[in-house]
Amino acid sequence: MTVFLFSFSLAATGFAEENGTSVSKERLTPEELNYLVNEVGNTQEESEDLPVEVSRRLIEEKAKVIDSGSEFMFIYDPEVTKPGQISTFASIAATTLKMGGTVYKVKSDRSKEDKLYIYGNFQWLKTPSFTLVDKMSIGFPSGSGLYLPTSGGKVKQHQHRYSQDQQGNGRWIDYAIKYSPSNWEPSAGVAGSYDIRASTSKTKHKGYIGQYVYVPTSKNGKINIKISYGHKRISGTPSVSVYPAGLSITPNNTTDTRSYALTLFY
Repeated sequence: MTVFLFSFSLAATGFAEENGTSVSKERLTPEELNYLVNEVGNTQEESEDLPVEVSRRLIEEKAKVIDSGSEFMFIYDPEVTKPGQISTFASIAATTLKMGGTVYKVKSDRSKEDKLYIYGNFQWLKTPSFTLVDKMSIGFPSGSGLYLPTSGGKVKQHQHRYSQDQQGNGRWIDYAIKYSPSNWEPSAGVAGSYDIRASTSKTKHKGYIGQYVYVPTSKNGKINIKISYGHKRISGTPSVSVYPAGLSITPNNTTDTRSYALTLFY
């Protein structure tokens, strides 16, 4: 199968298990950054933004970018002036969310099947008023031929993680990688949940989701892949639904959603 493809990013079959939190100290070497740009095909900005654990797996698997992109989006959040109080509509501020991702084609470990890695990421450039539990999802049509790897009744080869820069000074705290999706549907997609921690006006928040998928080499066609972010207001957790385009965040009057579209020719 020849793969042509628009937008998104990659990860790994088996990261070392991480159960706690840590301050981001590891950095890629200049040689690793150069490899990501010159051999993998990331831009310099994408290479610098990729989590170290994702970057090193990309290098190890000799991944190649099919296509990638990012977009700045606005979510309008009422500003919280005091604990338990919400300001009037007139003082609502635009909060900027950066979403993006990449699709990589990687070395397949299954006969007669191609392997792709879909990676999505987000970053709040201004801290949201509501710091609850948000979600990010990856969705694709069930008839596409793409499927999720499973073992023991669970989806495998998945990662999502949340990180926080409390003072906005570049000192990121990485919370534990989660290796199971918060939601998933067979041949439709996965979602990850992010507990957005309490913060100040200086705090920044970011996270990523990554999922390997397989498709039989004999399959060919053209599909859309939908990456969605759900920001919860008031209380609770965003829910997900399965649509013709695949699994996605369910919009409602307490959940703001933003989406990023990809196109895959295979």
